[in-house]
Amino acid sequence: MASDHTLLFDARAATRDFPGIDRYIRELLAALLPDLRPDERLHVILPEAMEIPCLDHTGVTIHRVDADLTTFRSHWQTLRLARSIRPQVIHAPYLLTPLRVPGKLVLTVHDTIPLSHPQYSSLATRLFWRLAGRRALRHCRKLIGVSDDALKTCARFFGTRAVRRSVVIRHGVSLAFRPQPKEAVEAVRRTYSLPERFLLYVGSDRPHKNVTTLLHALALMDPTASMPLALAGFDSDDSPLRREADELELGQRVLWLGRIPEVDLPALYSAAHAFLFPSLVEGFGFPVLEAMACGTPVICSALGLHKEITGGAAKLVHPTDRQEWRRAIHAAIVSLDWHDVYRDKGLARAARFSWAEAARATLEIYRQLYPKSFARSTKPAPAE
Repeated sequence: MASDHTLLFDARAATRDFPGIDRYIRELLAALLPDLRPDERLHVILPEAMEIPCLDHTGVTIHRVDADLTTFRSHWQTLRLARSIRPQVIHAPYLLTPLRVPGKLVLTVHDTIPLSHPQYSSLATRLFWRLAGRRALRHCRKLIGVSDDALKTCARFFGTRAVRRSVVIRHGVSLAFRPQPKEAVEAVRRTYSLPERFLLYVGSDRPHKNVTTLLHALALMDPTASMPLALAGFDSDDSPLRREADELELGQRVLWLGRIPEVDLPALYSAAHAFLFPSLVEGFGFPVLEAMACGTPVICSALGLHKEITGGAAKLVHPTDRQEWRRAIHAAIVSLDWHDVYRDKGLARAARFSWAEAARATLEIYRQLYPKSFARSTKPAPAE
């Protein structure tokens, strides 16, 4: 009988500070659990007070750390845990992992934003990424890129040898994101006082999200031939975007929704006439995929990542060209068939992204790294 095989998943980034990686961790773990074999023992490292409901599962052991992911103390705690658990495989879903860990390291890379766009990070962050990233990439036995674009940028800053043991496993989209029934859409309209037709942005107000371009594009449009723009996903009361909207005299043409509970997002996407995403750089861009899955046409910035993910199912626009954004938004509003064409394209494209498939591919990576004696022991017996 084969002995148990121990997997350690470092979920310290499952916090609001890392929204995209938080979603990746939660969705991937939920999809992994049903496919674990009886001889695979999963251990998960979580920050204190952070809960992932799917981990209430027989056979999953949770270990708590009490320090911030970016501190030396956090890495020291994680290293000590890993040494006590002695996993055969450890999965770090983020580049900031302890420099050395026991077992074979699987590393997921989402982006290299601190290096590719240094203006959005401190000098200390950039230096840490260069040093820690180089060590982690050298030590990992398998590198998972969430997109071709992620691996290309990784090779650009760390060299082609850094991605020699790499594979692309794209994210999925939660089954909650699908076209919502009329009752749910009307309920979300009432909750947030939304009009019948509006444009939507969901995300943060950080500079690299480039929401300022949307505000300027809206200001260039005739108010009588436009739609209000709803901004969601960040605390807007003290956002610099409010001051900018005031200077542009946009008034009631911008609707400030604040942070939206996860449960309301599918209906909010479904209610919007079009979803706008002008980001200058992204790791994956979950909102684009979620909007398409809800049947909402998407206009997004023409990044290499967005071209890869949308596959022609969204209208791509130069990120900072305000006139081009104005023309794209105008076409979305006045064209009789624009909405239906991009709705159908988006639904078909989003259907190709599955967390179940991502989990199966990730488990296959783990199993490739098990000792060869175990791999042989799990081959089915020949039929008699």
